[in-house]
Amino acid sequence: MSHLINIRIVLILLQMSQLIANGIEFIDEASSQGLVFNHDHGGTGERYYIETIGPGVCLFDYDNDKDLDIYFCQGSKLPGSDQNIILENKLFRNDGKFWTDVTSLAGVGDKSYSMGCACGDVDNDGNIDLYVTNFGEDVFYKNEGNGTFSNVTVSAGISNPKWGASVALFDMDSDGLLDIYISNYVEFSLTNNPWCGDRVRGIRDYCKPDFFNGIEDKLYKNKGNWKFEDVSTKSGILGKNGKGLGVIPADFDFDGDLDIYVANDGVMNHYYINDGYGYFEENAIFNGIGYNGNGLPEAGMGVDIGDVNGDGWLDIFVTNFSGESNTIYINNRMGYFNDLTFSSGLQQPSLNYVGFGTKLLDLDNDGWLDLFVVNGHVAANINDVHSGYTYAQKKQIFLNNRNGKFKELKLDATDDVNSASVGRGAAFGDIDNDGDVDIVIANNNGPANLLIRKGNPEKNWVGFSLVGVKSNKDAIGALITINSHDLLQKRVVNTAGSYMASNDKRILFGLDNQSNIEKIEIKWPSGIVDKYERIKVNNYYEVIEGESIKLLMKNKG
Repeated sequence: MSHLINIRIVLILLQMSQLIANGIEFIDEASSQGLVFNHDHGGTGERYYIETIGPGVCLFDYDNDKDLDIYFCQGSKLPGSDQNIILENKLFRNDGKFWTDVTSLAGVGDKSYSMGCACGDVDNDGNIDLYVTNFGEDVFYKNEGNGTFSNVTVSAGISNPKWGASVALFDMDSDGLLDIYISNYVEFSLTNNPWCGDRVRGIRDYCKPDFFNGIEDKLYKNKGNWKFEDVSTKSGILGKNGKGLGVIPADFDFDGDLDIYVANDGVMNHYYINDGYGYFEENAIFNGIGYNGNGLPEAGMGVDIGDVNGDGWLDIFVTNFSGESNTIYINNRMGYFNDLTFSSGLQQPSLNYVGFGTKLLDLDNDGWLDLFVVNGHVAANINDVHSGYTYAQKKQIFLNNRNGKFKELKLDATDDVNSASVGRGAAFGDIDNDGDVDIVIANNNGPANLLIRKGNPEKNWVGFSLVGVKSNKDAIGALITINSHDLLQKRVVNTAGSYMASNDKRILFGLDNQSNIEKIEIKWPSGIVDKYERIKVNNYYEVIEGESIKLLMKNKG
């Protein structure tokens, strides 16, 4: 019997060593690179519900110098605060392993109680614009192309005085202009802050989301020339109150237009099917993604999409509250889904965590999408109530086993992914342009993390930056298919997803050990299809719709 136990131990250790020895290691370089941002939720002990939800973060190249800059959403002082400080959102310019605070220079230091943000070239002028959701009126910034932004909220016709959360920029009617979808959260007022907690012991706590009514989302159509029309009613999304926290657009049924998926907190998620002309029919229950596999609503927060099983169809991953587990919905063709969380191996490892920011991405460059999840509880005293839960929580990485299952990666104890924080928004992108994905995390009431992937990719890769001509300039919604020997992969250009965040618009493909790409096909939102052959690996390429493909930048490694 002892021999059997020893063999089992050896096998377990071998499995762990294989998982550790895959070259995946992150280092938090926020401090060493001078990226100093501390979120302040403004709490005074009154347990205002808004203290628990944010913040978000955006990765985007605001100055067109071919590297990613960072925008953080900040809280604000709340009633009862005696803090003599100024809280404002922050923009940091990437100056090559050093970050410069250019907030004042750029004019984007919104002092509202901010939640999330989204980035995109709204007017197709080659400059990335910025939208910020707030507890209260949102803010819309136009990038002037000279390092500064203008507040165009009022003149653009934007009015969202509710509690905005995540926002997605996408072209809903294929007219070449980015429209705006805003997921609004719940009805809450600072002047009517309900008392929740244990009155017997006099312990006040944050109220649960089911204590508040949900509010309707917003959809704005881009009419051009920085004019937007509120089409929430005539588009079909109004009247379906949710408690939206996460949102992502994608062509789930591959009919040529972008649908919308909204992760709601504690109520049914929403799935809006686009008719191609900007009208949406909500059909989440029929399509199997309104509730989990047990027919229950979950506390949806973060969301992302990707082809996790290599069948060419887009699947959906949603982060949820502790005790519920996160959820993965597998697309069984034409936009109909099955909850395969349990069989995928993702249920048990997430039960003790509260998931927020997330991304399906190829961390080991083997051609299969892995999973990164940012965690953090909402109750600071949760360990006093539930011994199995903690307030600050580690991040999680799940590797794709290529057989419909994921396995949590057991990282070395020194890896900064293991460091606990109260994670919220997470933005993903190749910050150092070396061919792998780095991560910036906005933590609630604490310092941000800048997780830089250590070393150069051990396996081959290729990256694409798409420029729309007839399509929107960012090419949001474009479908890229690559064929490299036995690897057939599809990726969608989409900056939305995660949680209150905006991600790098470039697309990275892992190629395993393949040394060349035989075929590339790009289906643009306009319907144009471009095809290319025999592209060298380990480089970034710029592709202009209907025109050309050219080397954008060489491998830094």
